[in-house]
Amino acid sequence: MNPDHLAKEAARLKSDPIFNKALDDIRADALNELVTANPDDKSNIIRLQQVAVVAEEIRNVLDRYIMAADVQENAGAFA
Repeated sequence: MNPDHLAKEAARLKSDPIFNKALDDIRADALNELVTANPDDKSNIIRLQQVAVVAEEIRNVLDRYIMAADVQENAGAFA
């Protein structure tokens, strides 16, 4: 897939208030459930931790798409 297209879509998603609210709500819900989770239910605890991490990792991936396009653009300036 075209890095410029990925970067543009990533930037659009990062600035989309509904998308960001959805990620925030997913992470907050998982963390709130962790507070009241049965400490003996390790599977549920791990699942909730994974949900919270994935919500953050989506943002990290979007940042990587944006940075990759910037690096490619800057490298082209020196070629």
